[in-house]
Amino acid sequence: MLGLSLGEKLRNWFAEEEPIATAHPAKTAPAGLADLERMQSLERRLKDLLAQPQLLSAGRVHMLNFTQLRDSLGTAWEEMRDRVHAAADRIIARHIADQDVQFRTGDGEYIIVFATLNRQAATLVCAKVAEELHRLFLGDPDLADIKIATAVGQLDGKILYEHASVADLLSTIGQAAGPRATDAVDAAPTAVAPSAEPAAARPTEPRKLQLSQVELAQISTMFRPLWDVGRQVISTYMCTPVRRFPDGSAVEGVAALAAITDPQQLAKINTDTLIDTVEILDELFRNKFRLMVSVPVCFETLAARRTRQEYIAVCQSVPDYLRQFLSFEFLRFPAGVPNGRMTELVNEMRPFCRWSFLRVEFRQQSFTSLAGTGLTGLTTLVPSDRAAEARTMEDLNSFVASAERANLRTCVVGVASTSLAIAARAAGTTLIAGDRIGRAEEIPQHMLRFRWQDLFLRDAPR
Repeated sequence: MLGLSLGEKLRNWFAEEEPIATAHPAKTAPAGLADLERMQSLERRLKDLLAQPQLLSAGRVHMLNFTQLRDSLGTAWEEMRDRVHAAADRIIARHIADQDVQFRTGDGEYIIVFATLNRQAATLVCAKVAEELHRLFLGDPDLADIKIATAVGQLDGKILYEHASVADLLSTIGQAAGPRATDAVDAAPTAVAPSAEPAAARPTEPRKLQLSQVELAQISTMFRPLWDVGRQVISTYMCTPVRRFPDGSAVEGVAALAAITDPQQLAKINTDTLIDTVEILDELFRNKFRLMVSVPVCFETLAARRTRQEYIAVCQSVPDYLRQFLSFEFLRFPAGVPNGRMTELVNEMRPFCRWSFLRVEFRQQSFTSLAGTGLTGLTTLVPSDRAAEARTMEDLNSFVASAERANLRTCVVGVASTSLAIAARAAGTTLIAGDRIGRAEEIPQHMLRFRWQDLFLRDAPR
């Protein structure tokens, strides 16, 4: 077994009863000590996982093969290979858990071993990874041609795989279901503080609710297209947090972050979102896509000096050529932030973006305190109640007029009907987003000419 590739070792580990010893350094011929240590660490983790017989029977070993991507890129593959592999490593790492293992066995072939997910959840994760990578480099690939292989058994010492297309997997399982929603994570037992008081004399502790610790894991990022009404183009995508629930439902935007009260957790979510978005934007930029992306950042992250400095440190690492394509949306700012304080925070972020918008309540009608702060505009979420749409249209006119008096642009989110889109345009809204314009996507797209007539040609949301 000495000198075998990791892919061959993986297959042999499944085919033999006894674990395979780590290959001798002289036989593996690593590029350096760091590579040797990384390989040995990976092999140890793999053997620990593969020692559990339920991995194979549970369908937790999957193979991703990017042959279609390589064929579609043609002669450009040689030039783009390293970028594709780097993007694949990054996308896979974002979708799998710390205890999962992934490695590349060939030129565009990856094996992922899931430590805990069941077959359905693991397959969906792989489908999402493949879809995201292909969209990143091909724009709009045929998902039916992209295959996911799941290890299902052994025959004559070889692994047997079942293959399914990404299109079928996403259609069957449903894109609305969170990939880890069905997997329970055991809550850690609550520690009881020692006490000198006899047990019989202490009052009984009230029982506390113990649920799966998946709160943060269920918050992901999607991108909503923004229609620039004046320029008649979709050239900006709004990065929006999405919180998914085990029943398949989801909420997005500010509502997705409502349950997060720890400022450190919130700052981590904001920072991870910024990093992921900039990395995606950089890949799109290098593939000749041109678009703007709006990134959310919360008041709690910017208000505390330490978390603000940490966030700005990440902003400073964004290359200059990408900053002109970034805008920031300030979320969870309390009403009545003093003009001086708002100006200070806006100016701190100004060097790293083209625009800055503040999310406000829809029926807030006075914005004079925001004049001169450096803000570009305001975003707001319109009510989704179709029965109250007439009242919403009246409020839209007042909202836009109040913003214009403070020299602020407006971005209206949540537009789900043609009539509301017409009302937003008539009111003078700068940007419009919502299901009537376009649904949230995993990856933002190249800018698209979107004329007024195109709104009526699109199918109404169901």
